[in-house]
Amino acid sequence: MPVELRQARQPSTAALPMREVRAAILACSRCRALVRCRSRAVPGAGATPADIAFVGLAPGRLGGDRTGIPFSGDRSGNLLREMISRAYLGRVFVTNLVRCCPRDRRGRNRDPGAREIANCREHLVAELTAARPRMIVCLGAVAWRELAGRGAEFHPRAPFPAKRGGSVLYPMYHPAYVVRGAYSVDAYVQDFIRLAHWLQIVADAPSPRARPPAEPVKRCLPIWGI
Repeated sequence: MPVELRQARQPSTAALPMREVRAAILACSRCRALVRCRSRAVPGAGATPADIAFVGLAPGRLGGDRTGIPFSGDRSGNLLREMISRAYLGRVFVTNLVRCCPRDRRGRNRDPGAREIANCREHLVAELTAARPRMIVCLGAVAWRELAGRGAEFHPRAPFPAKRGGSVLYPMYHPAYVVRGAYSVDAYVQDFIRLAHWLQIVADAPSPRARPPAEPVKRCLPIWGI
């Protein structure tokens, strides 16, 4: 079943403000294994309300687990931020399915388990409800299937937005896939340009190739804590 995100675009008096969502995430201890191996919990960060929310898998041990900010401090984070900047995407929010860095017995990054993802689902819904993104970009097949549904096919080379509840979802490769050399940087640049055009259609925004938006990504960086 896909994550229920119906409230992500609908204001509600029951919705927690982002500062309270962050506090709940920082205090979370639902997954014993993750609490033992994490350096810290890593809440989402960025602009609220957001035009786009990027949802990855989990903080990396050299990235968010070290910096406390998702997609920062490692090669994947640097690449994602470069792509956001090159596509002139403004008002960006970034987060992950899981807020703690999963590690194997040798201390290396591993994918989070289904129970770990399920334990963090409430945090994801709360963040997206507070951020109210116009479009949610799922970085990688795991994020896509968690949000779009287990039966949803992942086709980032020929992407098309999918509506689930009140949310618009969009599939893209995770930047780690590009860093590993499985997909070219040039193709990834084109993917982000295409994403910017889809956002224009979804949000009825000015074309980012014609002129930068009023708040380009560099104005969002201080919000991310960099």
